[in-house]
Amino acid sequence: MFSKKFLLGLLAASPALVQAVLPIHAKSYRFIRPSSPDNDPSDNEVFFIKGVDYQPGGSSAFKNDGSEDVLSDAETCARDAVVFQQLGINTVRVYSLNPDINHDKCMTILNDAGIYVILDVNSGNYGENLNRADPSGSYNSLYLGRIFRFIEAFKNYPNVLGFFAGNEIINDEKNYASIDPQYIRAVQRDMKQYIAKHSNRTIPVGYSAADNVQLRLATFKYLQCNVLNGTTINKELEESKSDFFGLNTYGWCDGDDWTSSGYSIINSTFTDAVIPLIFSEYGCNKKTPRTFDEVSEGLYDGLVDEFSGGLVYEFNEEANNYGLVKLDSDDNLQYKDDFENLQKQYDSLKLPSIKESSVANDTLYKCDGAAITSIYSGFGVMNFSLPAQPTDIASMIKNGVAANNTGSLLSDYTAPTFSYTIKDADGNVQTPTLSIDSTNLMNALSTAFVADVSSTGSSSVTSTRASSSSSSSSSSSSANSTSSNSSKSKGVAAINVPAGSGLFVLLSGLITGLL
Repeated sequence: MFSKKFLLGLLAASPALVQAVLPIHAKSYRFIRPSSPDNDPSDNEVFFIKGVDYQPGGSSAFKNDGSEDVLSDAETCARDAVVFQQLGINTVRVYSLNPDINHDKCMTILNDAGIYVILDVNSGNYGENLNRADPSGSYNSLYLGRIFRFIEAFKNYPNVLGFFAGNEIINDEKNYASIDPQYIRAVQRDMKQYIAKHSNRTIPVGYSAADNVQLRLATFKYLQCNVLNGTTINKELEESKSDFFGLNTYGWCDGDDWTSSGYSIINSTFTDAVIPLIFSEYGCNKKTPRTFDEVSEGLYDGLVDEFSGGLVYEFNEEANNYGLVKLDSDDNLQYKDDFENLQKQYDSLKLPSIKESSVANDTLYKCDGAAITSIYSGFGVMNFSLPAQPTDIASMIKNGVAANNTGSLLSDYTAPTFSYTIKDADGNVQTPTLSIDSTNLMNALSTAFVADVSSTGSSSVTSTRASSSSSSSSSSSSANSTSSNSSKSKGVAAINVPAGSGLFVLLSGLITGLL
């Protein structure tokens, strides 16, 4: 078998594909972006995340009983989507959202701007997270019911790259590393079962680990394993494993290098990944303005063989001084020097062009308790047993939850103009506009469901680009279907494109071929 590094060495860099927001899937340790609705592995490309963490107002601004969150105000989303494009990113991570309010406008704006999202399903409010001090008490139907409503709210948006089931739950305080791991896997199991039952595509479920060298490695090996005997996938472990893994890491500060930052250790200790690895937070701010040398010299250079990019912490300025932009009292936005430095780093990247067909389909990873506890002695492997699924949670998975907010992209929707001023770091007013590539409207795959027909005996063709009024709250539901191990979407999108355009002709031919 060729090594990852050998395969990468054979692949020369090529011009980037035209960006298209088709649903991402995972193959072994890579995210894959389809190059067209055909979803042909010989054309599909490995997807590298270039992103930022996005939570305007900070976690304290989120109210679980409010009518707004960071993805509910279309004018703000339009402003920030313009800035995202100027920065050169393709993904944002959002930490706290309300599953019971509508997000169609913002998610449509982000989709049309070419921006994927990774969403944390938890919030810091009581009953809306797995309490690391009391995992058994907080693992209940009230908590999982909210998670399932969250999945319902976002499952139909094709630009949802994945869900984080937890963020820094396992840490080195008290006995948390001992008591929490099995409950994280239980939550992931329940989420993945719900998605398989009630979504028309598989959406990756992952975990974001704390910045602790030994603990994050032990957590990674625990959460990605799916084999007990070394040769056969265990069904329960496969259902409960992470589909991708994020590291929150701030080791590379300005003035550091490959060795002093600890990146060389990361490079040597995560070589056995069979799931995608990303930096879910990075960007040390001990010295400011940040120059982000770790972008060109670390994450997308020495680590590019193993990692699939990452998300810089964070978009807008809060009290902790990690922001890339500043907002004034009227929500006018100004770039910081950090923004322009990161922009230059992203602009200069030359990432390898890797076809999906070149990625080895490594899926087996042995659950080795001795190896994990040798890394971190207090880690609670618990013989890889998981908490039993309570009856009421099993019932919600089987029957679905009563959700009055199932989102979908809007057709015939134009992002609103905004009255906010955007300035560069020197205070000069900028007038960027939102650029929408027509390929960003190709939101579903035309043939991927065929693979599922052979294994399940049935298939569903559903719309993920449903026509709906731009002012209405969508409540469309996707058809129930059982997902195979593929993370590939089923269905054909109903897309509003001009008749006679090349995109119209392409999609018409694809759809006709399916009828």
